[in-house]
Amino acid sequence: MKKNILIVLLSILSCNVFAQSFDASKVRAGAGLVYATEIGNIGITINGVYSFSEQWEGAFAYSHIFEKDYVTFNIFDFDAHYVFHQQDERMNFYGIGGLAITSTKIEIPAIQLGAFSTPSTSVSDSSVGLNLGVGMNYKLSDKLNLAPEARFTIMDGSYFRLGASIQYMF
Repeated sequence: MKKNILIVLLSILSCNVFAQSFDASKVRAGAGLVYATEIGNIGITINGVYSFSEQWEGAFAYSHIFEKDYVTFNIFDFDAHYVFHQQDERMNFYGIGGLAITSTKIEIPAIQLGAFSTPSTSVSDSSVGLNLGVGMNYKLSDKLNLAPEARFTIMDGSYFRLGASIQYMF
């Protein structure tokens, strides 16, 4: 978990350092909540977005789905956003396409039944999937953006996520 948090922080910092040589207002970073339907639990997400043009954005996100039935999920998303509808200067809608790396960890605690006991067990697995979805940018103020998203991750054990984050616009 500590390694995942460090990777996320370094990725966001590197996006900000890279963006300093360009127009800094093209960078957004934020955090929010996410619900994974097939997993059946909520989690937190942090993300960063860089606008390459008025229609194309690159996005990175890390989501941690909280433990349920001894299982936790960590998801890294590497996506492209295509803005297909500009409602006005405050709101637009975009399509999502990209890759998701899903890490699953199962931790079963030790069991003690009289003289019989089992040790605690931990199993991890990772898989890569394809993200498809839609999202919206709604400018709350000059520096804050609301970004709700709905995405389906296609892989062995596919799942659907609904989420929203508040992003700071640099």
